[in-house]
Amino acid sequence: MTCAHDFATALAKAGHTVTATLAYGVDSTAHQAAAGTGRATLAVLPRGLDGSHPHAHAPLLRSILDNGAAVSLYRPGTPASGATLKASAVLLAALARAVILIEALDHTEAMHTAGTAVDLRRPLLAAPATGDVRSSGNARLLDGQLAVNSPEPRLSVALPHACVARAGDVADGDLLLAAVWEQGADYFAAPYIAHPAPFDPSCGCGVCCLVTEPGEVVVLSQGDPWASCDPWPADDLLLIVSAQRLADRPLEE
Repeated sequence: MTCAHDFATALAKAGHTVTATLAYGVDSTAHQAAAGTGRATLAVLPRGLDGSHPHAHAPLLRSILDNGAAVSLYRPGTPASGATLKASAVLLAALARAVILIEALDHTEAMHTAGTAVDLRRPLLAAPATGDVRSSGNARLLDGQLAVNSPEPRLSVALPHACVARAGDVADGDLLLAAVWEQGADYFAAPYIAHPAPFDPSCGCGVCCLVTEPGEVVVLSQGDPWASCDPWPADDLLLIVSAQRLADRPLEE
């Protein structure tokens, strides 16, 4: 659970509210790590607010309520069930500005949260898949470019500040996370820092010369992190973190 502890601690120290479900493992670790920084944390319960789930985490819930809050879709007395677990996973994504998947089996409640994040166009980060079956959900999201890959917490601190911008409006120093289409976002395997430059169709990089669409084009990277330029139609949409919101560079340039 070291990864969950490190991510939650970094987020809490950056002023973000860590939200999780009290569940054994990643979720309870995240609550405890955030509380250890002195920051409030939010628990999303898959049952009525008159009890905890799991029952053994009643002391943890009481400690959360000392400095934070708990929310639920259900009236007091409602027990946890498969249906309430799935609905609460959806609620968690709806409440969050960004969702971070530390480790999840495919087709579990955590994956319902991740899927909802994709549907709601919430920024979604996944820790690298380890090859273990317990990270099979991470592997599917990363392979499908549905989540941005982050092996350590620095990117998670910037992720809640992500917003959608035109390629033509991207500024020098902005962090580029994904291309945004009507069907969702395609995350880049390696998020990178933008350095906009004029488009030159005669550039010898091997990519600029292939641009045939009419209209304004902007080059957002010239060889970094790839061996060629990165030209974009100015009206295309990108998921970015503004350089003004990057208190500390989350990636090496």
